[in-house]
This record gives sequence, C-alpha cells and structure tokens, in this order.
Amino acid sequence: FEPGDAAPVLDDLPVPPSPGGRRGSCLCGAVRFVLDGTPILARNCHCSRCRLGRSAAHAANVLAPLDAIRITEGAGRIASYKIPEAQFFTQTFCTTCGGKTPRHDASRGLAVAALATFDDDPGIYPARHIFTGSKAPWFEITDGLPQDEGAPPA
Repeated sequence: FEPGDAAPVLDDLPVPPSPGGRRGSCLCGAVRFVLDGTPILARNCHCSRCRLGRSAAHAANVLAPLDAIRITEGAGRIASYKIPEAQFFTQTFCTTCGGKTPRHDASRGLAVAALATFDDDPGIYPARHIFTGSKAPWFEITDGLPQDEGAPPA
C-alpha cells in the first residue's frame, strides 16, 4: 500500500478443524495438507531460483519424509513447473490461486513445503541460511544462524 492508503484490514481466511497433524494450505484454501510426521530440517535458501520462485528474499522450506506431508484436499488442483536443467528444483502450486503447495519427491523420499504455507505452527524453524553467495543484494541477514555460501554441508 502507498503511504496514507486507508485500505481495510481483512480477517484471516477461515481454517477448518484439524484432521490431525499441523495444517497448511494454499492462498485460497483449495489445497490443504497436514504434516503428520517429524520434519527432518528447515532452512532459508537464498539461491536465485528460490528467490524467483517465491518472489522474496529467500525461501523458508521444511523437508520431511515423503509420507509425513499428506494432501487432504485439492490434490487435483496442484500443478508443477520444473526447470529443465535443474536436478531437484520444482515449483508446485495451486492452479486456482498460484499459492505454493507441498512437493513430493519420490526419488529422494522427501516432501518439501514452504514454512509460510502452514496454518498451524509447523514445530520446526530454519536452522541455517544456504546459498548466501547468491542472496539478494538488498537483503541483509541479521540473525545468528549459520550461513553457507553454497550448498549446505552433507
């Protein structure tokens, strides 16, 4: 909003009762999911693909075992875009609103979800910044989390 705009503040979208686990959804709520299991890790990725894919300074992602994130509504509304030359980078999104949705990568046995898509506390927080060598020049990392110029250590 521009300074002085008097736009009304809207209420949050309603979140239906939890079917168990920590709930998440896309922007319009057509795609809903739960994180039933224990996440593996969460981190902030500053690579150019994550920045462009999120239209943000970085992506904050949680990685979980493949079966730990379960789509509960709207699976048919999930589409994906994979950069042809990228080994792992794929964006999944709701075809109605374009909001991010979890991605299931069977080849690695992982599910990946944007932390911002959780309606409930996901119970895990980023532990490090990765690919900081390509971070947005206008963004300053001010927390005390470890930083990796490139890929995280194995």
